[in-house]
Amino acid sequence: MKEFDILDLLDSENLPLKNRMNEKGYYAPVPTEQLTRTAGAQDADRGSDVRVDRGASCEISEKLNRVPLAREERPLIPIEPLLSGEQYRFHFDMSRCVGCQCCVVACNEQNNNPASVHWRRVGEIEGGTYPDTKKYHLSMACNHCLDPSCLTGCPTDAYVKLEDGIVKHQAEECIGCGYCTWNCPYGVPQFNPERNIVTKCDMCHSRLKDGQLPACVAACPQEAIQIEKVNRSEWQQDHKQADAPYVPDSGMTLSTTRITLPQDAPENMLRANRHRIEPEKPHTSLIFMTVLTQLASGGFLTLWLGDFLSRFLDFLRPLQDFLAFGTCGMLIVTETALFAAVFHLGRPLYAYKALKMWKRSWLSKEVLLFALFSAIGAGYAGGTLASHFGRVPFPSGLRILLGGFVVVLGLAGVYASAKIYLVPARPAWNTVRTPIRFFLTGFILGPLFALVVYAFYAAVHIQDVPDPFYKGPIFAFIGVSTIAGLLQLIVLLSRLFSLRRDETDELYASAFLLIHRFKKLFVARLLFLFSGSFIVPFMLLEFSTFQDSLNGSLIGLALASFILSLLGELLGRYLFFVTVVPKNIPGSFFTTNGRPH
Repeated sequence: MKEFDILDLLDSENLPLKNRMNEKGYYAPVPTEQLTRTAGAQDADRGSDVRVDRGASCEISEKLNRVPLAREERPLIPIEPLLSGEQYRFHFDMSRCVGCQCCVVACNEQNNNPASVHWRRVGEIEGGTYPDTKKYHLSMACNHCLDPSCLTGCPTDAYVKLEDGIVKHQAEECIGCGYCTWNCPYGVPQFNPERNIVTKCDMCHSRLKDGQLPACVAACPQEAIQIEKVNRSEWQQDHKQADAPYVPDSGMTLSTTRITLPQDAPENMLRANRHRIEPEKPHTSLIFMTVLTQLASGGFLTLWLGDFLSRFLDFLRPLQDFLAFGTCGMLIVTETALFAAVFHLGRPLYAYKALKMWKRSWLSKEVLLFALFSAIGAGYAGGTLASHFGRVPFPSGLRILLGGFVVVLGLAGVYASAKIYLVPARPAWNTVRTPIRFFLTGFILGPLFALVVYAFYAAVHIQDVPDPFYKGPIFAFIGVSTIAGLLQLIVLLSRLFSLRRDETDELYASAFLLIHRFKKLFVARLLFLFSGSFIVPFMLLEFSTFQDSLNGSLIGLALASFILSLLGELLGRYLFFVTVVPKNIPGSFFTTNGRPH
């Protein structure tokens, strides 16, 4: 007698996935009894080729009975139409899910997504004490929230909440900025590198309209995923059923996904991927864009204050003649920063669309404010330059007024930049230290860049002017930058200590990255800051105090101080991006921060 082989069972006509369909074309698991009956019938047809004795058949049947198949007939999609105030939502039964990933595969196949983009993901949570340990799986796609943060933050209005409650992404409006991926605490929107835009789950809206099941619902062999109706106002009052272990709080966006937890789940549940802490993307173009715009804003503020105070303070009088050259230098930095920002977009040719939602999105406000800052700053710089060469009169009162307007726009742009990162989904960013650090970067680099331009200007134009006349602005620039550098150092150290004390998973992980994986870079960042804001400036002050005439040392020390400080701020901004750990759903043992496999 030939020993029974499981491959004999796999040859059954009723077992392949393509054949396990009901009369409506939906996936329908075959009951255990039918599998065993079919296997026995086929064995009888084969005659003496393959024989299964009663014991082997019972053994196979017993094993199959251990698989938690569908327990009862239940509708997977509402039959009745939506009533007023209702919308569709997902229901996920964690007690049914076996982690087979069929929903993930079906979703990707249905939407033709690349392997790196998963609109539906399956994570794992585990707990208990040996030998009574438990592991459960969590399948989650878009929650179609009542207050979707992806929609409210989008600068191009690429998201729309339909009448049936589905949050739909409009690909033609997306510019690929990725701001929605920062705002969503569940990591739902994902950048598609093949299309250079962000994409997300829409509950297979086209199938749903035709009365068909979404791909994930149809593919689940355990019927762990359903489509339900929910009353919005009632759910808004009580949405506790959307919460689950290590899933971001449903109150952040009013998630509508209902999660049924297993009744026997232990209390001490943990994420299966808690051991995996990996850095985020550095966003190189944003590093340069943010640092340089802050430099220009701080520089314009320094020059404008110097011009205004020079009316009352004689030691700042040289800034009146220097103003034209200093503002032109700041304008060049501004244009460079805005040019760098375009490379962050997936579709840079459509960057103008970012202005669309300027009343709602902080990203749109940032783009608008810096565009005005650049345009009016160009007029301000051009006016001072023309006045300097005596071609066009530029009254001092108008110069002060226009310069003040430029300064306000620049500072408002820096504030808007900081607000972009103040999102609850990224706790390490969502703190008052973020705007403080952004402003201090401008107050460190702006005066130092102005000092570099002033050093070249002084070496060329005022070599024969008495010593005290040119030293005043040097002391002013160094004083502002040094004070800002000291405050920046205090903020950085306070952030480090606060991260280490905080027990929140995301903040603990950010601290872990900062003091372990990026420890050398963090120390280098502090050294650059200390050298550029204290050591070299004090050497420059000593040179200016004891030297009677200008020489190359002033230019060299000014450049050294600026370059060291610039490297420190660029490195600090790099750490700002890579050490943030976002909120997300649990991942599996092999995934990081809820990312797909």
